[in-house]
Amino acid sequence: MTMSQALGPQSVFDVLVVGAGPVGLATALQLGRAGAKVRVLERRAGPSDQPRAHVVNGRTMELFRSWGLAEAVRADGLPPDLATTFGWVTEIGAEDFATIPYVDDVTAERCAPETLCSCPQDRVEARLLAAVSDLDTVTISQGHEVVAYRAVGSGGGVLGEVDVLGPGGARATARGRYVIAADGASSPMRRLAGIRMERSVPLGRMLNLYFFADLTPFTHRRPHILWFVHNPKTQGILITLDGARRWVYSIDLGDGETEDDYGPERCEAVIRDAVGDDKLEIDLRARLTWSLDMGVAERFRNGPLFLVGDAAHRFPPTGGFGMNSGIQDGHNLAWKVDHVLRGLAGDALLDTYEAERRPVAVFNATQSMLNAEQLQEASAFLNAPETLALLGSPEGAGLRAGIHANLQRTREQFHSLGQQFGHVYRGEAVVADGSPAKDSTITEYRMTARPGARAPHARLDAADGSRRGVSTVDLVTGEWTVLAAGDARPWRAGVVPPGLTLRVHGIHSRPTADAEPGDFVDAGDPGYWQELYEVDDGGAVLVRPDGHVLARWARPPGDPATAVADALASVLTPAGYWQPAEAT
Repeated sequence: MTMSQALGPQSVFDVLVVGAGPVGLATALQLGRAGAKVRVLERRAGPSDQPRAHVVNGRTMELFRSWGLAEAVRADGLPPDLATTFGWVTEIGAEDFATIPYVDDVTAERCAPETLCSCPQDRVEARLLAAVSDLDTVTISQGHEVVAYRAVGSGGGVLGEVDVLGPGGARATARGRYVIAADGASSPMRRLAGIRMERSVPLGRMLNLYFFADLTPFTHRRPHILWFVHNPKTQGILITLDGARRWVYSIDLGDGETEDDYGPERCEAVIRDAVGDDKLEIDLRARLTWSLDMGVAERFRNGPLFLVGDAAHRFPPTGGFGMNSGIQDGHNLAWKVDHVLRGLAGDALLDTYEAERRPVAVFNATQSMLNAEQLQEASAFLNAPETLALLGSPEGAGLRAGIHANLQRTREQFHSLGQQFGHVYRGEAVVADGSPAKDSTITEYRMTARPGARAPHARLDAADGSRRGVSTVDLVTGEWTVLAAGDARPWRAGVVPPGLTLRVHGIHSRPTADAEPGDFVDAGDPGYWQELYEVDDGGAVLVRPDGHVLARWARPPGDPATAVADALASVLTPAGYWQPAEAT
């Protein structure tokens, strides 16, 4: 990858990605790994040094795992022993008066090979940037601001064209067969493309104070990711980024207040009031204002242009779904763009991006707002003068116990396995099998291999003994994959489109002499995998490159190879291209 390379007078790429935050970089990484020629245009002169988001949920960690980044991201995040709870305190040095656990390790590990991680967004961005830097197919131009966008051409030859201002005001034009806007919540690209986003009435205006200070004498290694502070002098949320010195304190702005009302001295005083030490040494790094609101773009596509991440949707941070949803947007879109670029699918496949991801965005936005409203309701009582007066006093013991019980109603903000893993796509890129839905709740993930669902996690051992404890998630990420119950040979006999790789794994209930290379054995109770995926002996699932099930055959079809070919053709075949009937 070449960094900050100037654009030529007329540069043409497979894909232009506008924005080099985590979402833009993750999308470029996937496209570049697939061989697409990608140019990333970033208006900033360098990477962000702001922590911003910090929750990397289990599903995103699975994606990082497939790209070889999960261990590095986890190493950059909070140590696991300091990232298990949320605490409510009058000040950081005081005892907790309420707690909520963040992770149910037993449940989470049953659902996925990776659990969530608290890692600041700037560290995530740095890891993605390093991974993209290893690709010759991707070039990043930093300090290049897109100032105009238009679709050019006609029919099947429409391209996206952008005008770019580079360092020193040099103007250039670039074209891409596709343009992916990952340029944030204010998204100039969304405006230039004429796509509307209506935002809700804000629940409030917030100010984040990013600072360094050694708070370990006050935290006593309590494992709170967030510290909810309520005392007569200040009320806010203290976010720990490394468990020791790197912090963000988030407070409500009062009516008519702006960032300018908070000079360095006032900011430091507020932080000291939250900690409970009026002599604390503070290195204040930055202030950031933001609105507690939501919005979802009316469309995620306009011709050759696609919106991903905050450009497509904006959520409150309550629940931690902003960055995660954006990275998962790119994951859904990238394989589809790659297939169209390689001639494996027609343009209609790209329409399924909006059809699948926009409902997820609406759901996540709505739930994040509900989380914010519930937290505000709880905070309104906590911040009442009479409550604040009692919270830290011996006479407030009964009040503190009641608050702990009442705060458990906000658990959906902190326990969201169903929301993380449970969405099921519907539409043209899924072959429905008529099975009843197993809908997840926010907190409960109902594992299912119903077409459209993420292929659920089960532990397997390689049939030849070479690998143990392999997750099904590891087998179905990045390529088209068949998981067959038992003998996989009938599923391997078919013909697939030229250029498409189809992996086939036989999954056996117990060790068998009939296993072939690439086969696995259920590492749990014999039959658990088949029960989870709801397939009989000889049945199978066909999984898309993004790990979601395209088709399922609960019982052996008459001709497995033809069944797979027909399912692939229903999604991939453009007019006049490969047809399964041509197989010999």
